[in-house]
Amino acid sequence: MPFHNEAPHLPAVLASLGAQADGAGRPLRLTLIAVDDRSTDGGAVIVERWLAESGWPGEVVPFDARNIASALNRGLARVPDDAYVIRVDAHTVYAPDYVATILNAFATLPADVLCVGGNHELTAPTTFGRALHAALFRSPMGFGPADYRTFDEVKPVSSVYLGAWRPGVMRALGGYDERWRANEDAELAERVREAGGEVVRVPAHSRKILTRGARAALRQWTRYGYWRAQTVAAHPRSIRLRHVAPPVALAGAVALAISPARLALLPLAAVYAVMTVMLRPPGQPAAVTAASLVYFPLVHAGYACGMIAGGIASLVRRPQERQVPPRYEPGTPS
Repeated sequence: MPFHNEAPHLPAVLASLGAQADGAGRPLRLTLIAVDDRSTDGGAVIVERWLAESGWPGEVVPFDARNIASALNRGLARVPDDAYVIRVDAHTVYAPDYVATILNAFATLPADVLCVGGNHELTAPTTFGRALHAALFRSPMGFGPADYRTFDEVKPVSSVYLGAWRPGVMRALGGYDERWRANEDAELAERVREAGGEVVRVPAHSRKILTRGARAALRQWTRYGYWRAQTVAAHPRSIRLRHVAPPVALAGAVALAISPARLALLPLAAVYAVMTVMLRPPGQPAAVTAASLVYFPLVHAGYACGMIAGGIASLVRRPQERQVPPRYEPGTPS
């Protein structure tokens, strides 16, 4: 669990981890490796106190992380080869059967399922900016509702939220690629498949606490677009229609804007606005819906610009090629 200034959320997150139980309701005691990335809000003390009071084995590892991938690798360096790895987030609250569902999946699914993950819902936001960010995930005109937040079926997927891995998998794959400043989970999932494995979503439930407002989310999704392009460049088979749709739409809009047919943008924009209003989630405040008319296109355009910039960067300075990972051989779990 990497964290940086997450003190307001850590008590609820840690309490949900402490409530983990097996199928018979017996408490599970796991090992928590928490990587503290220069927190200044006392978060490290909160985790250390919880470890002492809960009796869980674990440690807080101070680390000046360059990015989330390097923080995760710092924690992975403390993991024995024969242990399952379950990535947890410092502002996500986990259902009591979250870990049990993951371990049961590994016990019952084929051995070539190397990575599993669950679905998550979003908490009710407390500010207008976070409400607008949440609307992005809940509206079909934004990014949602994606089926990984609404369906519980077990199915192969391209990548999963957070993720968990069989013993030895992360060591065999070399951990996260620290050159990736975003989209590191999708890049890792591609290497899982290159190693002969599968990535599967299972009904392990969690609740993500939104910590970013609208402006931070806009910057985040622009960065995601850039690193998604880098992932596609490194793993061409990972490309999907949803990845190229935003840059194609942006290019089409720009082409129309500078052409004699520019007035065609007006009815297209009107259709988008009407659909955004009609498909808004039930109970959404009118102010959030109104702001979505501008915010959603901005986020899509930001992602598209990131994809275009990342694509150009990959052509000019292609990421160092990685060797295809060796096929994973199951070890003995602990």
